[in-house]
Amino acid sequence: KQAITTGGVTYREQPWHKECFVCTACKKQLSGQRFTSRDEFAYCLSCFCNLYAKKCAGCTNPISGLGGTKYISFEERQWHNDCFNCKKCSLSLVGRGFLTERDDILCPECGKDI
Repeated sequence: KQAITTGGVTYREQPWHKECFVCTACKKQLSGQRFTSRDEFAYCLSCFCNLYAKKCAGCTNPISGLGGTKYISFEERQWHNDCFNCKKCSLSLVGRGFLTERDDILCPECGKDI
């Protein structure tokens, strides 16, 4: 509750010292950085993605959807475009037909014997 004399930040109509306006998870300063919020709490993009973003079925990294990131969704699973590949031959399946075998996705050629 100290007075803000310089370098203040306003978030949700509340004044903050810039050094006090930090990510809820990692405590990194958010002033001057891109950030987002959930349930009134502010997060740096990295923490938000790790905590709340869907995970890629291919690489298990978060799919942020930020910055125009494109991804594929199929049956409750998501993949980065670069990870949506045939499990056997690694052919990109973006914009192509594919088959599934349990949790794997296959190109028609590799899946023809299943």
